[in-house]
Amino acid sequence: MLNVVAYVRYSNASIMIDWNFILGALIFIIICGILIFQNQIWEEEDYSRNKKWYKWKDSAIKANKGDLSGIYPTSKK
Repeated sequence: MLNVVAYVRYSNASIMIDWNFILGALIFIIICGILIFQNQIWEEEDYSRNKKWYKWKDSAIKANKGDLSGIYPTSKK
């Protein structure tokens, strides 16, 4: 039994990058690039949709020197 377990065939092993690995990495990089680009488009659309609100918030922050506790209601009336 010891002879069977201890026997390891010797071979000339070489390190090669598999084409499937390269293809998977390329597809992963392309998908990440598409998602990053799409996220930038969504952020620009969100900003253009809410431009008035962003301007109001910016002016409120400037007017109150960063303290927005008096602007937002603390409880529903």
